[in-house]
Amino acid sequence: SPNSGDQGSRSLQFGNAICDNVQETFAHLSASEIDAVVKLLSDPKRKIALVGGRFTDPLAHYAAAHLTILRSGVFTLIGQIDSWRDKLLELNKNDVLIVFDIRRYASDLERFCEQAARRKISVVLITDQWLSPISKVASHVLPARINVPSRWDSNVALMAIVEMLLEATTTRLGASASQR
Repeated sequence: SPNSGDQGSRSLQFGNAICDNVQETFAHLSASEIDAVVKLLSDPKRKIALVGGRFTDPLAHYAAAHLTILRSGVFTLIGQIDSWRDKLLELNKNDVLIVFDIRRYASDLERFCEQAARRKISVVLITDQWLSPISKVASHVLPARINVPSRWDSNVALMAIVEMLLEATTTRLGASASQR
């Protein structure tokens, strides 16, 4: 068909953009931020709550599913924001809130993170290169490139960050993760 070559070219361009996003993301991530986040994730005394926005919440669930295999005290925030506030009461200054938020940022998520930060909970933000407003209250920020030739943003680089954190946390936990 006459358009199949065009589609192949567009697909290759799209694939290249995704690969570039991942490479650019990892080229610009701060080693000290990664180390600090892995240290938080590896501390069995800390509870970890995860939440995302409209299109990033599946990343929170993916990360939680893996972290639950490695350690206890991991949960996702689900449902309405009022339910999140109830869970916030279960967290204290030793605990961690991992938040995924990319452009078209979620204002309810921002307000929730402000509340968490006021409670001295460590907010870890995984966001895009333009930085969610949550970055103002986050303890740690891991930005990813999300732009692709599409009306949709790509979550691939954010997923790559999650998988890198999972690998580093598994390594840091060592025998305790293996036993679990």
